[in-house]
Amino acid sequence: MKHTSKLFTLLALFTLLPTAAHAATPMHVVSAGDTLSKIARENQTTVGLLMQVNHLETDQLSIGQTLSLPEAGLSDSAVDAAPPDLVENSDGSSHVEAEEITAGEKARVAVDVLNVRKKPSIDAKVLGKLRFGSLVEVLETGSEWTKIEYEDDEAYVATSYLSAKLSAVPETSGKVDEASLERLEAIFQPLLKTPYILGGTTPNGFDCSGFTAYVFNQLGVTLPRTSEEQFKGGQAIPLDEAQPGDLLFYDALGKGHVSHVAIYLGNGTIVHASGEDVRYGKVEYMHKLYPFYGVKRYQ
Repeated sequence: MKHTSKLFTLLALFTLLPTAAHAATPMHVVSAGDTLSKIARENQTTVGLLMQVNHLETDQLSIGQTLSLPEAGLSDSAVDAAPPDLVENSDGSSHVEAEEITAGEKARVAVDVLNVRKKPSIDAKVLGKLRFGSLVEVLETGSEWTKIEYEDDEAYVATSYLSAKLSAVPETSGKVDEASLERLEAIFQPLLKTPYILGGTTPNGFDCSGFTAYVFNQLGVTLPRTSEEQFKGGQAIPLDEAQPGDLLFYDALGKGHVSHVAIYLGNGTIVHASGEDVRYGKVEYMHKLYPFYGVKRYQ
């Protein structure tokens, strides 16, 4: 009886093991050929989030290294045609003001992440995802789905989440130097999708402060090299008074000091080297992810 009792105890323990493993934080063991970008792509997250949750200071990995994967709630949520209560931006909104999209012209993605589908249906295969601010070539328009050019082929995205406004910089309340704003846009526009490279300072690859330093250098302003040093300089500005061209600072590595910088564009929009590439972003989303340290203005 004692042997039988022990056997049942062991069987019960083995039965519980899968449940316990399932409840644990998802992990990834680094193998040959792995990079942070590859791991982020395979797990539908970002390099920045991987670095944050694992407290990484560089993008160098070792074979056998164990990485915690970000919780699903920290990832960007891709959207396409669906009931409004199932679709959200990272700021919690679920509506994009209707605008007339014209075939043969370009449009911009107006939500954080937008699914690209093989066919005009939410049941169709997802070919990829487009980030907020991405520019697309419109081939055909429809009330629910728009056909676009995607990777030298045709694909579909939900019409509701495209904007006909081509200006990369949204309209901004308050007094703004429009000439300076256009000049800023002309500098960073060609740099969108430039890959993230730790220590990068050129159009071949940027880290966050390398990107801001490069853009400001084109404007004739010299910035310190790192985000922490950039935060120590400049004029402090309240967030509600931020203007396009001001710098926003965050602790993206959870180390208790500034480790990320972005350029503010107005109306809650930023452009930055995100940890994966140079892209648009939203202040509201950044504030949900990282401690905010403040705004600085360089002139």
